[in-house]
Amino acid sequence: MTEIVHSTTGELLDYQPVSPMEIEFIIREIGDRLERAVVIIDTLQRARYDAEEAYSKAFEMAKLESKRHLYNDRIAEARLSCLPLLRELNEAKAQLHHAEHLQDALKSKLMGYQNINKVNGAAYGVGGVAR
Repeated sequence: MTEIVHSTTGELLDYQPVSPMEIEFIIREIGDRLERAVVIIDTLQRARYDAEEAYSKAFEMAKLESKRHLYNDRIAEARLSCLPLLRELNEAKAQLHHAEHLQDALKSKLMGYQNINKVNGAAYGVGGVAR
């Protein structure tokens, strides 16, 4: 059977199943992938929360430690000093959102294949068994 997942990246290849057996195979493959991805999504979610916590803590500490007299100046100084942490936070958010969008796309693809499989099953049932 043709490969449907790229061996190094794990991404689904553009695969067009042509038989009921291949449709069943891809349904199982996508379902397994969705199941395995739960741990990955949880890990990315934890990384996002950790990055957010690190940024917030550093930002508040920078405001407190600033020698500026005006509050707006303290905030500006804190923002500038925390830009690398903000960049890390934004990257963590982007990775999480990408993974969530991929999950949504896989769910849609899975539902499509399940519908095709259901229609095929009904068609075989109507056609009867050749004797």
